[in-house]
Amino acid sequence: MTAPLFSDAQLLPGGPAFVTEASGFTDVALWRTDDLGRRFVPVLRRSGLADPARLYGLWFLDPRCGFVCGETDDGDGVLLRTDDGGLSWEAVVDLGGQAAAVPLTQVVFADDRRGFVVGAGEAFWRTEDGGRRWRRIEVAGLAAYGVFLLDGTGRGWALSQQVDDDYRILGTQHFFTGDAGANFTPLGDRLEGEPLRVDVSACAFWDEETGVLCGPDGLLLRTADGARTWERRPSGVEGDLNFLVPLPAGRAWTLGMGGTLLRTDDAGRNWRRVPTGVTDELNAGAFADPDRGFVVGNDGIALWTADGGRTFQRSVFG
Repeated sequence: MTAPLFSDAQLLPGGPAFVTEASGFTDVALWRTDDLGRRFVPVLRRSGLADPARLYGLWFLDPRCGFVCGETDDGDGVLLRTDDGGLSWEAVVDLGGQAAAVPLTQVVFADDRRGFVVGAGEAFWRTEDGGRRWRRIEVAGLAAYGVFLLDGTGRGWALSQQVDDDYRILGTQHFFTGDAGANFTPLGDRLEGEPLRVDVSACAFWDEETGVLCGPDGLLLRTADGARTWERRPSGVEGDLNFLVPLPAGRAWTLGMGGTLLRTDDAGRNWRRVPTGVTDELNAGAFADPDRGFVVGNDGIALWTADGGRTFQRSVFG
């Protein structure tokens, strides 16, 4: 039996939380938990879809209305919507042929109306009506790989990475928006006085000035000026870091290869390792506060904690 490969997680305020599955080899593509990861139940089964998909991202506006994105077996991008908590799903047709051969890697909303779908550096869509209609947008120099939005404010950043034919990074920078994507401004990110050129897995911000990003080989960078300049921060690990979970008051978690889980309590200046007791690669997580949350990853790994990571328990599925 093939173990799930969990790819993304989202916790709604007050619950529930959802987790996507990316391998495409298991029947369940989307799971839900109502107790912060202790138990997960199926929400979306591939056997119920006309064109089964590998899912890479999700965003729920509330417990009933949500979106998942990914790619079909043919490599075409897919975006699905539910308005009944996952009992039924329909494909978003606005993307149509524009998503051919473009895997969709992220869906994210600034509020209940304005949001984005990201196509792995190849394409970028925006909605202003809660996801009923989508419009492809093009911004000079912006090859979007991810978007981070400050909740409900319309302010946020799009991560752009320019790559060559061998997928080597030629340049990395953030584009800032103050109006949920109606306009973007390039920031010309710099690291140690030079243009930023690093592979980035995820970025997160606490406010318009302070943020962090993570990436391969234990990469951790911090900004205090809204992504214009970055400084290296020691992670103490050599494996890839895949995901960031920001929390209020300058707290955050990052996680990745070898069961790595790191925590900061001072807005990314310092990070300390939190043992998980596993060596499986971790890909995503969600936390309600510094003590309660869960992490998920490869080979069906899912762990929850209620004491800030001092102890972890394995999640139950079914």
